[in-house]
Amino acid sequence: MVSASNAGCADANRPTAAADHPRTLGWVAAAALAMGGSNQSLFLMTALIAGQGEIPGQGSAAVPLLVIGVLLAWAAAPGWTELVLMYPKRVGGIAATCAEAFRPYNPVLANLKGVCYWWGWVPTCGLTAIFSGAAIHEWYLPDVPVTAISCGLVLLFAAVNLCGVKWAGRLAIPIATASGLLALISALAPIAAGEVDWQKATSFHLTVPFDGWFGELTGFMAGLYLIGFAAPAFEAAVCHVGEMTNPHKNVPRAMFASAAVASIYFIVLPVVWLGVLGPEQLSKDLMLVLGPTFAPVFGSFAKAAAIWFMMFNMFHGTLQPLAGAARTISQLAEDGLLPRTLMKRSRADVPWVSTCLTAAMAVFFLLLGDPIWLVAAANFTYLIGICLPNVAVWLLRRNQPEALRTYRAPRGMIVAGLVAAVIWIISAVLGFQQFGMTTVLVGVLFAYSGSVLYAWRRFRDRRSQGLPGVANTLHIKLTGAMLLVLAFDGAGYLLAVTSLPNQSSALVSVLEDIFVAVAILSISVGLVWPWQASPTRCSRWGVATWTLRTHASR
Repeated sequence: MVSASNAGCADANRPTAAADHPRTLGWVAAAALAMGGSNQSLFLMTALIAGQGEIPGQGSAAVPLLVIGVLLAWAAAPGWTELVLMYPKRVGGIAATCAEAFRPYNPVLANLKGVCYWWGWVPTCGLTAIFSGAAIHEWYLPDVPVTAISCGLVLLFAAVNLCGVKWAGRLAIPIATASGLLALISALAPIAAGEVDWQKATSFHLTVPFDGWFGELTGFMAGLYLIGFAAPAFEAAVCHVGEMTNPHKNVPRAMFASAAVASIYFIVLPVVWLGVLGPEQLSKDLMLVLGPTFAPVFGSFAKAAAIWFMMFNMFHGTLQPLAGAARTISQLAEDGLLPRTLMKRSRADVPWVSTCLTAAMAVFFLLLGDPIWLVAAANFTYLIGICLPNVAVWLLRRNQPEALRTYRAPRGMIVAGLVAAVIWIISAVLGFQQFGMTTVLVGVLFAYSGSVLYAWRRFRDRRSQGLPGVANTLHIKLTGAMLLVLAFDGAGYLLAVTSLPNQSSALVSVLEDIFVAVAILSISVGLVWPWQASPTRCSRWGVATWTLRTHASR
């Protein structure tokens, strides 16, 4: 017999029935929308090379780091494709398709992953709007403040998305065409004209935060950590699987096309630009220094071509999160993991509440200036959002080997995806702290914020069933205890680190690395272990074990 509390728990975890999405996107439109992820090296390159304020950059070594980052993403891409095609009616991409894989361990893991993914995309929306707004202010509207123009761009692209994903795709295609053609010209024209200094293009220097091999490792991992915010972002091509025509053919095409475009932006362009311009020029505003790469074709109009190249690409970065990340949290709401309000759709099948929330948060971050420390904090959550799907596809292969898979990634690529996830986690442990302890704490806060919304959804669901809003379960007690451990741990490490006299020493870096590792471990253990130990979980496991034994004895 199942108790009333356990029945209520089961009902609360049951996904909310929702109508299927109309299939209106082809693979070209999906890949065009994903350009907002494929080109993210553009707004990170200056910060990677020169840094910002007290946060150091990586110098010209940022170029090979960009290459490594996109290769790691390539390794994970086949597994991501298999994962999303197992659930072809869902939207929201890789972060919204892991509920079945994590349900036996803890449903809130799917909530954590999806909300972390959403946090990772929100700063991109505002940051790219700032770049576009600055160009428009400089060349066309000098009397209008940059902030006003940037906010207007976010609202404009939000309005386009509210008209339907079909219209967002139609707008993205011509912008992507212009962006891609200009990218090819910027890459090939200097090579054809013989203006690339290949010795300079292949000479790299790593800027380190302190001397010694550990300083070099920390600087390297800090760069790779920040690149993790951008290099895997071509996965945005699979955010609209449930809205794509013939997804079993078009999803792999869109993923491959987006990955190929990302290779141009993360491998070809940085190497060519380093050989033409050098690291000193690349540490400046790219909009103002890329003119020489267009000069062989555009002549005196090269500077204008460079400006429009950057503007077209930044438009993508503002458009895509409002189309893709908004659907991630909407899908989680349909799965019973976020408040029901976020799942509301308009007549055009647009998750309008989620889209408006994404736009509002993007404007808020935009008003803060989207500093690099905020991007680094959001990157911590984005790495969680892209690492857990690699684990999910491996778990599904192990636990559901007979499940229908219209696309099956090679087993070696599943393992390669796990290796990529481990490398990204190591980069977070060793590199996250370089952006400051405040950034670390904000990143951890972002990661746990989804748990609050999950608790609210559970509270409302239980009340609607006539049950007490809060269940006095072992799961809640253990999770609360783990949160207290994390809070005390953070306070202790913060006091220890700030009490040291030399804040730029290797010892401080080691202590901060330990804190990041403990924070990641606390998040993992605090979510998985309490659920495994809860009475509901144990009763379900007991029933499942009894059923298996009964069938085995027949």
